[in-house]
Amino acid sequence: MKSKKWKIILIVLAIIIMVSIAIAVTPFVLSLKDEVNQEKFRSFIDSLGIYGPIVVVLIQILQIIVAVIPGEPIEILIGIMYGTWWGLFLCLLGVAIGSTLIFVLVRKFGKKFVDRFVNSEKFENIKFLKDPTRRDSLIFLMFFIPGTPKDILTYFSPFTGIKLHKFLIISTIARIPSIVTSTLLGNKISQGNFATAIIIFLITGIIGILGIILNNKFIEKKNKEKSA
Repeated sequence: MKSKKWKIILIVLAIIIMVSIAIAVTPFVLSLKDEVNQEKFRSFIDSLGIYGPIVVVLIQILQIIVAVIPGEPIEILIGIMYGTWWGLFLCLLGVAIGSTLIFVLVRKFGKKFVDRFVNSEKFENIKFLKDPTRRDSLIFLMFFIPGTPKDILTYFSPFTGIKLHKFLIISTIARIPSIVTSTLLGNKISQGNFATAIIIFLITGIIGILGIILNNKFIEKKNKEKSA
């Protein structure tokens, strides 16, 4: 009971922190409408040198490990800082390293490690992924569809019997459309192109909602097939 209470407290704190960050950076984002501020921001990024990308990758790794931290705001921020494609590369690098760490640690320490970061009870809904005949294609599909519990999937995948290298290839490729949309959005914001940014945001939001609905129906269907 105590551990559950602490998880709730940590989730609430994480949400408060993320909302506070969003409020804090809003004036900065709006200031990027001005070309002078855009140039100042680019100069600031250049001044970070090699340390900028390293810090960004470390933040992305942390987001993958601590599943309660939402990935999209971080990906958008990376897009603001480093543009669409360089931002995509940095995000994917962080995702790959973070996923590798989780995979290796879950294989070594099992459910005890998992319970420190995610609620393993949610694994019950995706046990159909253990079917080796359809496992790889289903993992790809669930990482590709917006709105799926990708962080839960990362912690669950080591239990399916999939090899680490295969999991990394499948999950990384499947994540590309979602991540590139976020870094593209960030890039448009950094250029002060707010009209395009709003359109991308709205389209992404609609796709995300449809993805959540599709994901729920997909999981429900697979669980019915398994129990039949």
